[in-house]
Amino acid sequence: MPIPEELAFLVARFRKVFGSTVTDTYTLNRVYVMAVTEMYRHYGYEEAARRLFEWGYVMGHSYMLRLEKDLARFNMDAPTIKLIGRMAWYMFAGNDPETLIETREEEEGTVFILRVRDPNSPWDAGLKLGKKVAHYPAGAYEAAGNTFAEIVTGGKWRTFTRNTKSVAAGDPYTELVHIMVPTSMPKERVFELFPEHFEEISYDFSDQLYKRFFKHE
Repeated sequence: MPIPEELAFLVARFRKVFGSTVTDTYTLNRVYVMAVTEMYRHYGYEEAARRLFEWGYVMGHSYMLRLEKDLARFNMDAPTIKLIGRMAWYMFAGNDPETLIETREEEEGTVFILRVRDPNSPWDAGLKLGKKVAHYPAGAYEAAGNTFAEIVTGGKWRTFTRNTKSVAAGDPYTELVHIMVPTSMPKERVFELFPEHFEEISYDFSDQLYKRFFKHE
C-alpha cells in the first residue's frame, strides 16, 4: 500500500530534524548493556526499571516536541500510529521492526493497541538476565504517544507502553505494547482491559510522569 503523502512528508521531516543516519546498533547495544548491568547491580531490578523508563520518557517527550508543527497536521488513527511506531524504532533502534495495530471500540471511545517486535533488539541483545530490560524505549514510546495525543487531540487519549517480551528474558523477540485509551476511561477499566500491563511499571508511576510533563490533574 502506498504511503500517504502526509506520512511520507513526516518521514522526511523526521530524518531532517534528527539526522539522515540510523542508529549504530552495535554501539547502542554495548552502551545500553553496560548501563543496564550496572544499574541493576546498584539499584536492583525494580528501581532500575523505573529509572530507565523515566529517562526514556524524558527523551520521547523532547523528541516529539521538536516535530510539533509537523505532527499537528495529523489525525489520531491506526495507520498513523502504526507508521510512527515503526519509524521511531527504525530511527532510534536501527532495525525495521514488525508492527501490528489493533483497535477496540469501548464506551469511552476507540482504544488503539500497537505492538512493536524485534528479534534483534539492540536494547537487550547479548543479555541473559531472565528479566525484561527494554524499559528505556518503553518510556520513550509512552511519552511520545502522550505528546502526539496532546498535539493532535488536545490530550483526549492517554498512552501506556510496556516492555512485554524481551530476548534478555529468553523470549524469541523483544516486544513493546503501546496502548492508547481515551482520557475519560477510568483507571479501573484500563486495568480490566489490560490486567497484565502494569506488573513491572505501575499505572501510578505512568500517571505521575504524565502529570509532571503534561500538567493534567
